[in-house]
Amino acid sequence: MRTRTRLRGKLLVTVAVLVTAHPVLASDEEMAEGGEIIVTAQKREERLIDVPQSITAISADGLASQGVTQFRDFANAVPGLNFSTAGAGYSQISIRGVTSGVDVGQTVGIYVDDVPYGSSSVFGGASQHTLDVGLFDVDRIEVLRGPQGTLYGAAALGGVLKYVSKRPDTDSLSADIRVGLSNTRHGGTNYDGSAALNLPIAADKAAVRASAFYSRDGGYIDNVAFGKSDVNSADIYGGRLDLLLSPTERFSFRLTGFAQNIRRDGEGTVDYQFSGAPLFGPLDQFRIFNEPYRQNFRLLSGTATYDLGGAELTSISSYQKTSLGYVQDISPLYVPLFASFGLVYGGFAADTAASVKKFTQEVRLSSQGEQKLEWQVGGFYTHEKSFFTQPLLLLDTAGNPTPNVVLTSTNNSVFEEVAAFGNATWHLTDKFDLSGGLRYARNNQRYKQDGSGFLGLSAPTTKSSESVVTWMANVRYRFTDRAMAYARVATGYRPGGPNVVAVNPGTGQPFAPLSFESDSLTSYEIGFKGETAGRTFGIELSAYYIDWADMHVSVTNGGFSAIGNAAGGSKIKGGELNLRARPTRGLEITGAFALQDGELKRNEPSLGGVKGEALPNVPRFTASLLADYTLVDSPLRPTIGGTLRFVDERTASFDAAPTYLQYRLPDYVSIDLRAGVSFSAVDVQLYVRNLLDTRGQLSAFNWRGTAMPSISQPQTMGVSLRTKL
Repeated sequence: MRTRTRLRGKLLVTVAVLVTAHPVLASDEEMAEGGEIIVTAQKREERLIDVPQSITAISADGLASQGVTQFRDFANAVPGLNFSTAGAGYSQISIRGVTSGVDVGQTVGIYVDDVPYGSSSVFGGASQHTLDVGLFDVDRIEVLRGPQGTLYGAAALGGVLKYVSKRPDTDSLSADIRVGLSNTRHGGTNYDGSAALNLPIAADKAAVRASAFYSRDGGYIDNVAFGKSDVNSADIYGGRLDLLLSPTERFSFRLTGFAQNIRRDGEGTVDYQFSGAPLFGPLDQFRIFNEPYRQNFRLLSGTATYDLGGAELTSISSYQKTSLGYVQDISPLYVPLFASFGLVYGGFAADTAASVKKFTQEVRLSSQGEQKLEWQVGGFYTHEKSFFTQPLLLLDTAGNPTPNVVLTSTNNSVFEEVAAFGNATWHLTDKFDLSGGLRYARNNQRYKQDGSGFLGLSAPTTKSSESVVTWMANVRYRFTDRAMAYARVATGYRPGGPNVVAVNPGTGQPFAPLSFESDSLTSYEIGFKGETAGRTFGIELSAYYIDWADMHVSVTNGGFSAIGNAAGGSKIKGGELNLRARPTRGLEITGAFALQDGELKRNEPSLGGVKGEALPNVPRFTASLLADYTLVDSPLRPTIGGTLRFVDERTASFDAAPTYLQYRLPDYVSIDLRAGVSFSAVDVQLYVRNLLDTRGQLSAFNWRGTAMPSISQPQTMGVSLRTKL
């Protein structure tokens, strides 16, 4: 069981640096001009300070000022947002500790504008292969903490991560260009480039926005088996084409195409002993197979809005396709396993190919303007097909390839869901209001399993149907237009479905049921948001308690896995604190802190956990401290800033886990520095990430029989140039 961290000394350090320290919510220019932070968390535009739930919004200028180009660059600065990763494209996200370790289905809804990304079922791989969006042409990122089942549906148990792209502007021609170059200590050279063009076609009527981006991560992990350096180098590239038509004042239509590819040479994990010492070097791994990774994502979406006067009708249609291909060396686990059956091989690798094709349609009708009763009703439909195949690659004892007569597994699944939702806010007075929401969802699934080889297993098509109701209730009191308190109760779920047909290779008998149930989560939250009239100081404070029932878990026997429910579930309690100060013109100091305490409610043999044991991958305490100063009266507008992040210790699994062996991840601190100047239309920024070259262990995937933590990027020094025309 995880030992509770002794925080006294660490908290003293935190308090000491608070005055020099949360992600940038808006630019200094926006605040100086009195601009509001606008979000769409409740599927209507609102001021951030008015939304009765805990949200972090990171603006485009905030991303640019910190040199953020990938998910990993901002993730550990957002309170309550945790992640496990083995490299670009292979990451698992959780919010507020809603994770059982290696999740069989995603617990955070990922959205590109209003389109849900990835599979809603457990067969599409969405939990491990989270979309790592290129962040150049993003208007803002919204992180919604707590379950969002009413408006966002399945798989939003812990919250929602929403990428909001820049909208075409029908009034002005503009261009945005960025280039960057950096070098990573102990690793390779990194570079990136991106450009966006906004082209009005007809004033107030039509415009198109086009963007493209490419980034090269030089890597820093070496494979000592081949003597190959920087095997976790990666390329992320893609583009967006966005057309906006507004033929009348009441009607608009937006058509967007987005494409992104990820290519990686190997995994970004290293080999450690379970004691925490490196097996080779601190940045070394031993893999007898090359482990390339590729991910392609394509999205086409169309959004139509029509102003009916007192209400607005919105239709969102989308089609997406995600394809994956990757190799994983599983020799440390499977060589001894098969030797116990008398089958002697020199190496095993899983050669995985998967794809998800998904269509969604949402229609909603929302009230407009300030009314005593604000409301929203809508319907949602999704149809997705998932394909997954995983043949084994085998080596004989001499290290030569040998035919695969052991196992090939191919799975096909179909997921279809129809849902109806609605919510309403009743303003009893100018200061006090009540909100409630309800969603009914019905899903139908089909699953077909085919196998070959002497361990392959084929099974007839299995089906499942399920109905789920989620709900939400809010109470909000506004003290002033700059301060409010709220209480919120909300629920979320992940669909159940047909199960993998799995047998014990020793007995030949199934060890898992043919289906599993949906899990459900209820969150209780209270919070306060406020800022001074001049917006020189702001505070956001929230506390929550989460009850998570029938958790989806991986049931493992003899190295093979299926899906089950941990009926006892877990409970999570915690809170977040965000502080923002602008004591003088040009100076912004922010701090973000999170406490998370999640544990099992009873013994769970399938997980190898006991009552009271901490949930994996969840640091008990995190802190992000940031300060930036701009000399606004100088024509060069010089800036200087820094960020300090602290992540507490975590466990990677449960103490008696049958396959995902326990490993303890130590706490770590990282420091970033940056400085910049503006020459006319060109902004130049110099930066150092991970100034102290800390070996922060971000996460660990230990299912291969050895500890394999991922290590934070070593000290990286670079320069970026950006211009807006």
